[in-house]
Amino acid sequence: MAKILFFGDSLTAYRENVVTASELFAEHYPQHVIVNKGVGGNDTRMARERFTRDVLAEKPDYLIFCFGTNDAAIDIWKQKTTPRIDLEEYLTNLRYFVHEARAAGAKVIYWLSTPMVMTETLKTYYGGEPYTSKGFNFMLDEYLAAAVKLMTEEQVVTVSINRLFKTMTGNEEAGLLELFPDGMHPNSAGQKIIFGELLRAFESIAGE
Repeated sequence: MAKILFFGDSLTAYRENVVTASELFAEHYPQHVIVNKGVGGNDTRMARERFTRDVLAEKPDYLIFCFGTNDAAIDIWKQKTTPRIDLEEYLTNLRYFVHEARAAGAKVIYWLSTPMVMTETLKTYYGGEPYTSKGFNFMLDEYLAAAVKLMTEEQVVTVSINRLFKTMTGNEEAGLLELFPDGMHPNSAGQKIIFGELLRAFESIAGE
C-alpha cells in the first residue's frame, strides 16, 4: 500500500459535480491511500505556507502537484500590471516543494496547468490589456515554460497536460470550452483526461 498525495490549486481540489483526477485514482487504486490537498485560489506562496502541514506531515510516498494559473495571473480588475507571484519566486517555491518532498522520501510528479479560455464572465476581470493584445494564456505559458526547464534540471517527471489539451482541441475556443465550461476549470471529462496522463506517469515511476 502506498500513499499518493495530490497538491495544488483549484485544478486539483475537489469540486462540486466534478469527478477529479484524484478521485479516479482512488477508484483505480483501492489498495492505495489517496489524499487530496488541493485548495482553490492557491498560488505557490500560499501553498508553501501550508506545505509542512498538508504534505510533509502526511508522509506521502508519491507527490503529484500542479501550480501556475494563480501565480501567473495579472489581476487587471484590481489595476495590477504584474503577475500575483514573481516568476523567480514561483520557481523558488516549486524547487522547494520538490526538494522537501524528496528529502522526506516521496517520489514527485509535476503536471502543467491547463490552458484558459476567455468567457463573458472572465472578461469582467481579465478582459483588457495585456491579455487583449497578447492572449489570455501568454503569461501562464511563460511561467509553465520556466517550470518545465526547472523540472528538467531537477529530473522530475513532468506531465504536459497544458500542451495535450491544446493539441486535442486545436487550441480552439469551442473545443476548450467543452472541457473547461467556465474557462478555467476542467469538468469531469477534462479531469478524466488528466487522470489518464497522470496514471501513465505514475506507473512509469511506481515500477522503478
